[in-house]
Amino acid sequence: MSAIRIAMLNMKGGVGKTTLAVNLAWHLFKAGKHRVLLIDLDPQFNASQYLMDYESYANHVATQGTIATLLIDQPDLAIKKKKSKKSIKSSIVKIDEGDQGSVFDFLPSQLALAHVVKNPAQMDYKLEKLIEPVQDNYDYIIIDCAPTDSVLTTMALNASNFILAPMRPDRFSVLGFANLIDTVNRFRDNASNPNNVRELGIVFTQVRGDSSVETECMKNVRKEAGRSSFYVFDSELGFSNTFIRAVQDQTPVFETKWARDDLKDNVNAIVDELKNRISELLQDSEEE
Repeated sequence: MSAIRIAMLNMKGGVGKTTLAVNLAWHLFKAGKHRVLLIDLDPQFNASQYLMDYESYANHVATQGTIATLLIDQPDLAIKKKKSKKSIKSSIVKIDEGDQGSVFDFLPSQLALAHVVKNPAQMDYKLEKLIEPVQDNYDYIIIDCAPTDSVLTTMALNASNFILAPMRPDRFSVLGFANLIDTVNRFRDNASNPNNVRELGIVFTQVRGDSSVETECMKNVRKEAGRSSFYVFDSELGFSNTFIRAVQDQTPVFETKWARDDLKDNVNAIVDELKNRISELLQDSEEE
């Protein structure tokens, strides 16, 4: 069976998207004993900075390449030269390997990926084609998308089965949801098979739980989501400075000794709800 492919999508930056993507991937690998591939599809390469130290990252970019190396045909001659020697298998980094065949692999990014946005011609299905040779090697492929409505977003949606939208409950969250809906609708209007990707829903992130403004924002998002039949997760990811330490130590937040028990439980609850939601949508597809 081909991997379940999830695009982590929000048109606004600073919402904890990468933090959630990395920790979901790690949890699926460690607790779920799954085979997981995380793809950094963001020119800001935040996931790459989370998972790799500077020396190993710089060496990997120079010798094995990144998602940019694999996708770009033009315009950088140096990148093009490297591309001819690279494959997705050689560009993947093995973050960890466990028992029962479980694995956490990672395909890093770099700033040069921005060239794709500047030269978008014939790129819409390139990511989908790129991962085809390896998709049967994984149970889950998680794509950490750039916070822009660009060809990178189109590529991610064409390559995915599902969309998961991390959202910070602030005063911009309702506007962010509206932008997300617009992006998905425009994609569906132009996609050859718009039903290939389905919405898993919204996951609230960086939730402090001590603000009436935050509570009101979450209420408004749930109201707008209901109008669009967009699912909102019951589980949420709380705010914690522990995430900063987890990035520094290149570890999942649920394994840092500084993390509160409720924060560790947050990740577990989100993964459980994620799996249940996927099962429901797959069952609905079979019944249609």
